[in-house]
Formats: sequence, C-alpha cells, structure tokens
Amino acid sequence: MSTLKSKVLGSLVGAAAGDAMGAATELRTIEQIKRDFNGWVTTFVVPPQDTFGRCNDAGMVTDDFTQGRFILEAVLDHDGEINDDVLKEAFKRWMDFPFYPNFTGPTTRAAMQRIFDDTRQSLQGSVEAGEPAQGVALVNKGNASATNGAAMKAWSCSLVSLSEPDDLITTTYEIARFTHNNVISVSGACAVSTAVNAALSDGTKLRDVLDAAIKGADQGYAYAEQQGATMMAGPSVARRIELAIQIGQKHASWETAVSELADIIGSGLHASEAVPAVFGILACCGDDPESAILAAVNIGNDTDTVATMVGSIVGALHGVEALPGNYLPVLNKANKFDLEDLAARLLRLHDLHSSINNFVPKTILQ
Repeated sequence: MSTLKSKVLGSLVGAAAGDAMGAATELRTIEQIKRDFNGWVTTFVVPPQDTFGRCNDAGMVTDDFTQGRFILEAVLDHDGEINDDVLKEAFKRWMDFPFYPNFTGPTTRAAMQRIFDDTRQSLQGSVEAGEPAQGVALVNKGNASATNGAAMKAWSCSLVSLSEPDDLITTTYEIARFTHNNVISVSGACAVSTAVNAALSDGTKLRDVLDAAIKGADQGYAYAEQQGATMMAGPSVARRIELAIQIGQKHASWETAVSELADIIGSGLHASEAVPAVFGILACCGDDPESAILAAVNIGNDTDTVATMVGSIVGALHGVEALPGNYLPVLNKANKFDLEDLAARLLRLHDLHSSINNFVPKTILQ
C-alpha cells in the first residue's frame, strides 16, 4: 500500500514523464511513430524538428505539465487559495516561460489574448472567440473551444484539493474556466481530476478510478452548465469514456489497444477524444504504470497531453516506487525541477487542511 507521500510524488513524476516522452511523438500517427523512431518510443528522446517540442532536450516537459506546475506553485504561495488573481499569477508565469509560443494551445491562446492582451503568435494557431472578422457572433462560439487544455492540467486540481467531491468539482471548474469555460472541456477536466482524486485514496482499485472518471465527467458537465459555461455541440465525454473502457478491456497488450483506440476514439485536441483515450488505455493496462504511460506516448496525435493525464493517474494510483527509477532524476535534471520539494509543499498544505477540517481523503464514489 503506497503512502500519500508516494502517491502525490508519483502523480507529479508520472505526469511529467508522460509529457516529456509524449513531446517527441506528438502529431504523428502510430505508423509514423514506429517508422520515424525505429519502433515504439519507450524512453526520453529529443523531439524532432517538425513537432511543437522541437525546442526541448530529452526529458524536458511541455505546457501540459508546466501549466499545472505553475498553478500548484501559485496556489501554494497563497496558502491554498484559488481565485482569479491566483490563476492570473500562475498564467503570467506561464506567459513568461521561454517556450510559451511553442506550446500554447488554441483555446488557452485565446484566453491569454483576452486576459493579458497578449499579441504574440503561437505555433499552434488560434481559435476565434465567437466574433469572426465579419462581426457576427456565432452560437456556442462556433463550437471551436471544446479542447483538452483544461483536462491536461486537471491533475493539479486534485493535488491542491483532496477535498469532498463537491469541492473537487468546484475547484476543477474554477481552474478550468479560466481558459476553457465550456461544458465539454470542463467535463473532461472533471473526469481527470476525480480519477486522480480516487487514485490518491487508500485501497483504491483501477475499476474505482474508471468509475470515478465517468461520474466526474457527468458531474462536471452538469456543474458547468449550472454555472453558465458556454454550451458546446460535441460528443459526451462520459459516454465516450464508457466506450473507450470497453475497447481497452478487450486487449491484453497496449500495443494492440492503442490502434483500436486511435481509430475509434481518437487522441486529438478535442476533449471528447483525448480524455476518453486516457481511460481506454487505463482499462487495458492501468495496473502496469509504465505500460500505461508508454501506450499514451505511442497512441499518436496529442500524445503529450494524453500521456500527461495517464501518468498523473497511474502515478497516483500506484505511487512513485512503481514508476521506472530513472524518471525522477532525469526530469529534475532536464527541467531544473525539485519535484520532491513540490510534493512536500503539497503535503504540508494537505496536513494544514486536515488539522483544520479533520479531513480524511475521499473519492468521488463515497
């Protein structure tokens, strides 16, 4: 049985490792990955020059981990408080990050333009914020913003708030809405945050994590709708998680599972692709954390995002000891991190909340 310390550090290391390895395979198909890397990618490699991560060395993370890390640090600096000022501080740190233009996704990019009047170009393009050049405001903002940028950093919500389920949904929404205030993106974010929350609890099994994600996706959608988040036309995250789980469970090996998941579920930018793909992978090999991360790295398309989410969940479920021993030192060195110290700060915040509230970690299922 892993300790909470091991689980928190495991979630950080798993998320960062998935992100760093997935940076190399991002945008490619499964066939291109195997061709261009002479087989599956199973370790940290330098991202090719035709990817967003071309600025990275082997082991360096992208926005998927960096944004979550800056959110954690800003919340910790403010003793656990989460509000717009704290989130502005976190995203200002992200905007000052040297490789910000390389990694900023379209929906986050639009939010940074709106909030900070940022005018820099992004390698990943942009989305219209519902007001095209002809001056006509489109219903649902053109359905262009239901991306996975909220879900990719939702693991941070659980690490700053191991609270009652209703509080976790609220916390996830507060963080998600800053950049992705629409029902589908929030649904995807809540699926991930509730899965991490479940994984951090003692005695949790993989099936508990999968069930938590489905329930969290439904609750997140409903809560976002109640809060007036923008409606989006698109597939249900929760129902597609259920489908992805059915697909993942059919396969004895991640090498075969990723092909069917990529073909049927997808692993792209839309939250209704990337998030369900995470749980399809977990259904196949979530009890083997390294295999789960490698599956996400090699599924193709938005691999760094899928692998960040997978890594955060399996790291929390199994603890840092279950991850390959080279992950932590490589990540700390390549990124000038001290993930052990970040985990220790999070645990001190949890201890403080526990002493105030007599808190016991609970999953979304309780």
